[in-house]
Amino acid sequence: MICSLSFAQGTSSIKGKILDGEFSNEPLLMASVTINTGARSTQTNFRGNFEFNDISAGTYNITVQFAGYEPSHLKITVKEGEPAQILETLYAKRFSPPSTAKISSSTEDALSSSILLANQTR
Repeated sequence: MICSLSFAQGTSSIKGKILDGEFSNEPLLMASVTINTGARSTQTNFRGNFEFNDISAGTYNITVQFAGYEPSHLKITVKEGEPAQILETLYAKRFSPPSTAKISSSTEDALSSSILLANQTR
C-alpha cells in the first residue's frame, strides 16, 4: 500500500504544543486553538499538541483558550513550505478577593446606639 500526503501548492501548517503553567508545565488537554482569520479551530490532544494543515503563507492571529485560564493571543507568521511552530503556556485566571466593608466611626456609633436601645426595651 502506498500512502502519500500532499499539500496544496504554496501552503504550510501551524503546529504547536500548549502547556499548563499551573501543573509543572504538563500538556494541556482539550485547550481550544483558533485562527481568528478564517475561523478555523481545533483542540489539543492528550499530549497538548495541535495542528492546522493547508495554511497559506501569511500572518495570522491565534487565540489559545482553556476554561478557567487566561487566554493567550499570538501573532504567527507562516512561510510557504515551512511549518510554523508554537509553544505556549497558559496560566489560571487570577481572581481578586472581594473588598471588605469598612465601618466608619459614625456608622459604628449609630450601630452601637441601636443595639443599646434594643437591649433596654427588653
